[in-house]
Amino acid sequence: MSELALFLVRIGFVAVLWIFILSLLSVIRADLYGRRVISKIARQNAPALASGGSVAGSVASLGIEDGEVFDPTQIAMLTGRTAGTFIDIAGKRELLIGRGASCDVVISDEFASNMHSKLVLVGEDWVLQDLNSTNGTYLDGRKVTTPATIRQGATIRIGTTTFELR
Repeated sequence: MSELALFLVRIGFVAVLWIFILSLLSVIRADLYGRRVISKIARQNAPALASGGSVAGSVASLGIEDGEVFDPTQIAMLTGRTAGTFIDIAGKRELLIGRGASCDVVISDEFASNMHSKLVLVGEDWVLQDLNSTNGTYLDGRKVTTPATIRQGATIRIGTTTFELR
């Protein structure tokens, strides 16, 4: 093999090695500090909502049939170690849910990830998003794979903990 070919193989190997190391660091950082994920729904509807669109228009754009406005002020813990407690969410626009101490809603559940999921207020609707948790987030018994709008009376399950917005 010529010196030039050997040199190019070495450079290629080092480049692949650095790409692997940087992607590994990215995954570790995401696990430690959480992902700042902006849901597709929030990105698509933010300009329309900011421009002063009506409530009915924002609700329709999110795929919800028109009805009374659901404006929850607290989270009611239904099952799990914190069953029977209420968490005030009035005035908050984003809630991080998980086992980590930095979360807004801390769940003491061995099946919950440190940064498990989050609730985001988009216009007048709350949107639930799973943050690539190990065991998943369930809305009304269905696994959340894409951001989902929460309707009145819907239950959210993370591990053995169940709660709802009221």
